[in-house]
Amino acid sequence: MQQEIYVYLYGSLSKIIDRKPNRMMKIPLDGQAPLPSVLSGIGIPIEKVQLVMLNHKGVRLDVMIRPGDRVALFPREYPFFVDWHDFRNSK
Repeated sequence: MQQEIYVYLYGSLSKIIDRKPNRMMKIPLDGQAPLPSVLSGIGIPIEKVQLVMLNHKGVRLDVMIRPGDRVALFPREYPFFVDWHDFRNSK
């Protein structure tokens, strides 16, 4: 039985692979794999990703992805996340 993950691409990330933004993609995944490997497999350069939400929680770019996971990817042009990161570190 083939397993899969659910990937959402926002902003310019969807344009990289010519997909409509904010639409779910089902990606086959047998076993666990590091996020950079998964992104490479679908043609998304890791350096274009600003924020990764794994199952609705922010995670590091080197996270391991497992079948059944929901992965939301936000590009670097989303300044809100950069500002949030700077704001969080200033307190």
